[in-house]
Formats: sequence, structure tokens, C-alpha cells
Amino acid sequence: MRRLIVCGVIGSYLLMLGFGLFSHALGYKSTSHVGMYFLVWDMYCGWGAYETRSHVIAEGESGQYYEITPPPWGEFVPFGSAERHTYDSSASFTGILAAHVLEHTEHEPIAAVTLIEESWSKKYNLPDSIYLNRYEEHKMKRSYFRPRLLLSADGTVRERYYDWTGWLNHQALADNPRLQKNMSERSFFTLDSFSSPANVRAVNHTTTTLGNPE
Repeated sequence: MRRLIVCGVIGSYLLMLGFGLFSHALGYKSTSHVGMYFLVWDMYCGWGAYETRSHVIAEGESGQYYEITPPPWGEFVPFGSAERHTYDSSASFTGILAAHVLEHTEHEPIAAVTLIEESWSKKYNLPDSIYLNRYEEHKMKRSYFRPRLLLSADGTVRERYYDWTGWLNHQALADNPRLQKNMSERSFFTLDSFSSPANVRAVNHTTTTLGNPE
């Protein structure tokens, strides 16, 4: 009996590891549940050179834009200064977040929801004393804003774009003549498809905060 239990535990463990590997490799339900964090291998993912914040903007039928984040009742900040929704780096739950805020606030009918990603170099996070010892130029923070996701009012994804670092990688690869030649002569597979950066619609209208919760 003990041997059967041990074999069952080992078999279950290997089965879960196998499913985690399959989910991670093919992107199958890798973010469908918080428990997937214990199955999907994401250790040693490294540290990026850019700090990122996410801003969710709703567009009303009149053309007015509204800030969904932070919501009127305040934002949960688990660590440091980043709000909880910024931790969703893959933009998997933006639709759920937007629907929840819109359901509990007063506003005109919403036509679309846009996720805007703000990125800046992490060197600007250094204290002034350390920054001046490392860099000669003055500390002038520069943020880069890019649309990341365009949703319908019901949360349906309309368009998805590269994040900032992904776009930089794409530009670096597209500027490499050798890689361009290889791509034109050989078949290749892509794991995801994104709209062309040229199709990104700028969100430069004035925004206002959503009304009080109902």
C-alpha cells in the first residue's frame, strides 16, 4: 500500500511538471488561474532596464476619455510604488479590471478601453546623490508611452501591440540586413501576432476621472 502511495505521489508530481512545461511552451492557459504560477516555469526571468506602469483609459461615446486606474476607491499597492494592475505584465486581466471599475462607477456609455504602457529607464529611479556620481548629464526623466491593448466595452480584445521592450527588439531585428535576408529565404513560425506599430491610434485627448462609485 505504501508503495502505491509513493508511486501515485511521484506520478502526480511528474504529471503536473509535464503539464506546466506544456503550458509554458505553448502558452496554453498559463495565466488562467493563480495556481498556474506553481506549475509554469518562470524562474530566472531576469531584470529589465526599464520601469513600467500601466494606465487604463476608457473612451466614451462622446469622445471624452476617462481614467480607469486608479479607481475612485483607491488602488492596492502590494510592494514599492507600483499598483497591483501594473504587475499584469502580459495584459491578461485588463478586460476584467476595466469591466469591474466601469460596473461600479457613473459614466456615459463606453465605446472602447485602451491600455497605455508607460516606460522609463530605471537609472532615473536612483537617488540624486548616486545618479550624479554615475552619470554626467542632468537627471531628466523621460517616459515613453505606447498603446498596449485595445478592448471593446465588454472586454473583447480588438488589437494587441508590442510592449516597449518588445518593440525595441523588433526594431533591432528589422534593422539587421542578415536577419532580413534569412526571413525572406526561410520559413519560420511566430508565437503571437501583433498589429503594425503604424496602426497604433494615439490617445492624446484630455482625460477625466470616473465618477463616484454607485
